Amino acid sequence: MASGGDYAALERMISAVQEFARLPELAAPIAAQKVGEELHRTASAGQAPDGTAWALRKKDGGRAMVNAAKAISVRAVGTVILILLRGPEVFHHFGAQGKEPRRVIPTGTLPAKLGNAIRLGFVPPFRQRVKGGGK
Repeated sequence: MASGGDYAALERMISAVQEFARLPELAAPIAAQKVGEELHRTASAGQAPDGTAWALRKKDGGRAMVNAAKAISVRAVGTVILILLRGPEVFHHFGAQGKEPRRVIPTGTLPAKLGNAIRLGFVPPFRQRVKGGGK
């Protein structure tokens, strides 16, 4: 017959497994931070989220939207990563007035580096639960 200690160990294991259901909620803020870092990096480099360079300014050949990174904000809302683009960069992003778009935030297929940023958000809470750190 099993001793009381065996049941306590089993209860701890069950509790740890149940905690895995919370991983998306726990990972979202970390993933949002990493996604924000990646989007700020690409925008600061004059690139779309997939790493392709933006078209240069037509009037003087200089780099366009040098302050675009400041127009990006990223945060977690529950299990959703919300990416916001504000200011005139929105018009550049969509290519208003028939101009060539300069993508600032992801549209369509998620670039691999952003997918990796999201996956990295799951690492700390997963490791904490696997090691028995629990809540």
